[in-house]
This record gives sequence, C-alpha cells and structure tokens, in this order.
Amino acid sequence: MGQVKRVLFQSKCKKPMLNNRMTIELCENVHIHYRNLRLEFPKEEFLTILKAFKSIDEKQIEEFDYNENSFKEIFSTHDLPEKTEFDDRIVLEEQVGGHLHLHYRNLRIEHDA
Repeated sequence: MGQVKRVLFQSKCKKPMLNNRMTIELCENVHIHYRNLRLEFPKEEFLTILKAFKSIDEKQIEEFDYNENSFKEIFSTHDLPEKTEFDDRIVLEEQVGGHLHLHYRNLRIEHDA
C-alpha cells in the first residue's frame, strides 16, 4: 500500500527457493523466517511484537472489507528503540549453495543466483 509516484524498476523473477516456510528461531537474537525473508529482533523487541499480535482480535482480520479503498490500523506504536542491532548494514552475499543473501539492516532476503 502507498501512493506510488513512479515505478523505478520492474521485472519478472523466478519463484524463490524457500517460498513456503515460516519459522521462529531463538539464537543470538530472535529470527523470524517468513518465505524468503528473515527479520532479526532483540528479545525485548520481539516480546513487544508478540504482545501486539496477541492483542489483535482475529475477527477483525477475518471480517475486514478488503479492497483498494479500505484501511484500518489495528496496532500502532512509536515506542520501539531508535537503534537496531544492524543499523548500518547492507551486504550482498553469495552462499556456498549458490543462492544469494541480501542483508539490509535487520532484514535478510534470500534468492536464487
């Protein structure tokens, strides 16, 4: 959603290799793997997100009138910490298996090479 001023780049791409996974891992921090995305959170920030999800009424999601002109904010906070663990990171890695990892701050996107 947003108000697109112009499309700067658009292309077709092949189906990602890990398109059907959702995993939450505890390691040096909390990782949420969703399809080909990985988000990293410190424990405290993940607990904030978890509490927010628990506060959402499932019926609001099920019964919402989804269309281009509809919008409803069901949770909002501006109390997250200013700093994240990887505020200044942007890295593109080729993995041993041949796929790519694009790290941007606390986001990782995986894609076939």
